[in-house]
Amino acid sequence: MDSNKVEFAALDPKGHDRKSFDCGVPALNLYLQRYANQDLKRSLTRIYVLADGPSIIGYYSISAHSVRRDHLPDDVQAGPYGDIPFLLLGRLAVDRRWQGQGYGDALIVHAFDTTRKAASQIGILGMIVEAKNEKAAAFYEGFGFRRLAVTTNRLVLPITAMDSLL
Repeated sequence: MDSNKVEFAALDPKGHDRKSFDCGVPALNLYLQRYANQDLKRSLTRIYVLADGPSIIGYYSISAHSVRRDHLPDDVQAGPYGDIPFLLLGRLAVDRRWQGQGYGDALIVHAFDTTRKAASQIGILGMIVEAKNEKAAAFYEGFGFRRLAVTTNRLVLPITAMDSLL
């Protein structure tokens, strides 16, 4: 791998090789290969890749979302509103060939940076993530995410917590 070519970019459905991506989770592979382009065209999400030329090392999707205030941890200051704006980290995956080399960490830090930039332009409290399983939930908890009261696989990280991570 030539590290000079490794870079973050918005997914280019024609320029990035989505077909050979395999993270070991069929649903995450299928999303990138079959549905990501449709979501982009509909402006439902933005997808960022870490790529080595056309080869996708990993990707994440991010979109607007809201959470009911009463679902947040008690110490998260959310004001008097019923629904609180967040960005949703919908998917995050690293190709098997690149797993265990820190690329998952690089992807989530890039997602934090994207979230912080959005927060400087629009009102959002932080990031929400839907973990696919306990292993994924533990990964997110390692970055300070905390589980919501209503579901153990949905986790939250306020912008203020991101500031201390970057």
